[in-house]
Amino acid sequence: MQHHHVKETTRETLERVKSEYSQLVKTTTFSLQELFNSADFRLEEHCKTYQPHPGSEQLTKEARAFGEQYGIWLDNAKHYISCVLFVFPNATYERMAAMVKNNAIDYYLNDTMGRDVFCYLSPRQQLNARHLIYRMSCIDETLDTVDNAHPLELANAAILKDIRETSTTEWFTQFLKLYNHHIAVTHKDCNVAGLGFIPSVDKYIEMRNHTSGMPHIVMLVEYSTGVFLDWQWLARIKVVQRMKRMHRAAALIGCLMNDLFSFEKEVIDNDSDSNLLMSVAMNNPDMSLSDVIQHSAGIVRDLLVEYMELSAQIENKCRQLPASEAVMVSKLRIHLADLDRSVQASWTWQVYTKRFKRFDSIWEETQLATPVTA
Repeated sequence: MQHHHVKETTRETLERVKSEYSQLVKTTTFSLQELFNSADFRLEEHCKTYQPHPGSEQLTKEARAFGEQYGIWLDNAKHYISCVLFVFPNATYERMAAMVKNNAIDYYLNDTMGRDVFCYLSPRQQLNARHLIYRMSCIDETLDTVDNAHPLELANAAILKDIRETSTTEWFTQFLKLYNHHIAVTHKDCNVAGLGFIPSVDKYIEMRNHTSGMPHIVMLVEYSTGVFLDWQWLARIKVVQRMKRMHRAAALIGCLMNDLFSFEKEVIDNDSDSNLLMSVAMNNPDMSLSDVIQHSAGIVRDLLVEYMELSAQIENKCRQLPASEAVMVSKLRIHLADLDRSVQASWTWQVYTKRFKRFDSIWEETQLATPVTA
């Protein structure tokens, strides 16, 4: 498809989605919880035992002080800094302090030069952003920065050093690889106009997985409590592929669930097509917006079912292992429990945060009460 046809198709789809939305929001409210639930899985049951990190108030103050020190604290930071406090509720205080500061860096990048705002930067701002992102995404395990580095680079290197010094070498090498890739592919124009083509839904999901940062966030589950997986042992008990699939499912649940929560903010408000619902709509021009919503929610629902099935399979393997493997089994179960809390947080934080709340939302979970008028 030629580039001008791609842009025209995308524009038409966006206009159709926004037009249908303007009518739908007047008459219909969807419960995301019910859309994600299935016969064998209920979100409300799965998340009812969840509690965020007990040190949230003090950790938020630390994140703010860190952000202000490097000039990267935004006015709306309090609405997003809570995310990491939800995802890692059992983290030790010192490890959580490093992660919440890293979260401040990531969200600053997202809100100033992220995939759905990059196209609105001036040419000079885009050029400066590209240079900055290139340097940040190329930092190696020495974590050295260039002379006269941007404060954001210095902040990034400082936190990565904290994480490196409190993790295993093998784990940090893989973490840095995923984190740098996330930085490189996310902070540019990820809309169809910037890509030059309309990706298939599967291709969009693969791209979204990395722009969300969820793969390295899933790795931080191990870091949060210092219980690192022994992949050689996992290979010996023959669960490596299931664990990798489980990690991928957990990552995709987080990022694609977010695409539904942020649909109004990204697509309706910011005219972005870098969103699961827009990807489904562009690849299925005969679908109504209601159908697009149902289809998109079904993708998340299937991932939740897959995640739970894989979790049960690995737990069953744990029960079959001999007593001589008790120490390793205990560590694996700690990881499974911590990973499960991160999946619970994918739901609980997005319901809790004011980041997606609005008047007259089509989502029951993000609606604010309509203001009283005279």
